[in-house]
Amino acid sequence: MNCFYEEGLRFTCQSGCHYCCAVEPGFVFLNKEDIVRLSNYLMLSQKEFVLNYCREVPFGSISYISLNEHKNHDCVFLEPTGCSVYPARPVQCATYPFWSTILHDWDSWSKEKRWCPGIDEGKLHTKEEIDKNLHLRQKGQPAVWQEIVN
Repeated sequence: MNCFYEEGLRFTCQSGCHYCCAVEPGFVFLNKEDIVRLSNYLMLSQKEFVLNYCREVPFGSISYISLNEHKNHDCVFLEPTGCSVYPARPVQCATYPFWSTILHDWDSWSKEKRWCPGIDEGKLHTKEEIDKNLHLRQKGQPAVWQEIVN
């Protein structure tokens, strides 16, 4: 069975659009590599980074780590010109919109376009690039709050 993106998909972030970083409440879950990369980029210890820029998200007996949001739901790193940590941004951000939920089928991809004007625009991403993004997103286990903060 062929996947709907066998010939690739077009996507380029559109200037001035920050919808995936703002407006709606949500979670940007971090894996351990994200925390190392972001704390190094900001020249902080991992614990300092988590305590200053993240929130604890309880899941049963453990808690995961998500980036903080402002009261208006903007990401803590979103500035008027874009992402202030773009070179070190989390995998969740770097792989958007190539997430399994969005790539489930053509209908899911088309529905995401309602929120994201970059879908079906600009650069053609090959199936190989898309699959690499899917793998990156799926391989990272969420970082556990207790392992970093305690």
